[in-house]
Amino acid sequence: MKTAAIQILKNEHLAIAAVLYALHWLARGMRKGEAPNFPVLRAILDYIVSYPDRWHHPKEDTHLFTAIRSRTHEADALIARLEREHRLGHPMVEDLKRELIALQNGEDGALEAFCSCAIRYAELEWRHLRTEEDQLLPIAERVLQPEDWRAIHEAFQENDNPLFGIKPKDEADALYQRILALAPSPIGPPA
Repeated sequence: MKTAAIQILKNEHLAIAAVLYALHWLARGMRKGEAPNFPVLRAILDYIVSYPDRWHHPKEDTHLFTAIRSRTHEADALIARLEREHRLGHPMVEDLKRELIALQNGEDGALEAFCSCAIRYAELEWRHLRTEEDQLLPIAERVLQPEDWRAIHEAFQENDNPLFGIKPKDEADALYQRILALAPSPIGPPA
């Protein structure tokens, strides 16, 4: 179960990182004078709100971080930092949404405000994902027991449990595919 749980986590990180790349790439292009691609930007923000903030981070907080804390205190400071970054992400996304509306409304300074916020958010999240994979997962692999990994694996798959009435993974996958379809090359589908 350990390998399967870690793979789910890394797959989720990979999908999130790809969306962050698209956001970062678009913001850098807009700073160089490219026109904002509002459908893609809205889809990216929808994805970030619906998947990382609503499903991915809470699973980590509740299951992975709690399991590690129950086995060792060596990661307490690291986990506290990661949880703080999870909390920081939501207000940044709210700022991004406000800045996108201001940009769509043509407000003065909105382009630079949105681009700065988007780049800062993407870079924070990339560092966060790297820290989880490079620093926290090695500790988890060393200290967690098979029963911990089984519970984590079940929790990470739980989002697709039809008892919840929605299928978050399907929702996230649909948004992800929408981003790819709307995005221009090199992040869009091959022509």
